[in-house]
Amino acid sequence: MGIFDLFRSKEKPDLDRSVLVQLRRSGSDLLKPHNIEFFLYFPTQSVADKAGTSIRSSGFEVEVKKAAQGETWLCFATKTMIPELSDLQRIRHDFMTLAASVSGEYDGWGTQVVK
Repeated sequence: MGIFDLFRSKEKPDLDRSVLVQLRRSGSDLLKPHNIEFFLYFPTQSVADKAGTSIRSSGFEVEVKKAAQGETWLCFATKTMIPELSDLQRIRHDFMTLAASVSGEYDGWGTQVVK
């Protein structure tokens, strides 16, 4: 498991804060932009495509593809941004709301350490 894998989860509301603490401890400069990856899963390609369109309109790059495991479809969204807690919490809320509205699941975010 790499550092990137530590950041993916959907469990705790304070997870975003914990991830930022881990990034800082790992030497990441949180004042610099990071390429942040967000993972959303949907039951069908059609639903994933519709979600991707909505996410894309919010300024994210989006790729929809079959999930590596199971029968779901991955909506893989990326955005280069400074990892600010309030922004990440807002994105989490928005993605969880979107996913829940169409029987999907938001599975968290990850990024590499930026020096």
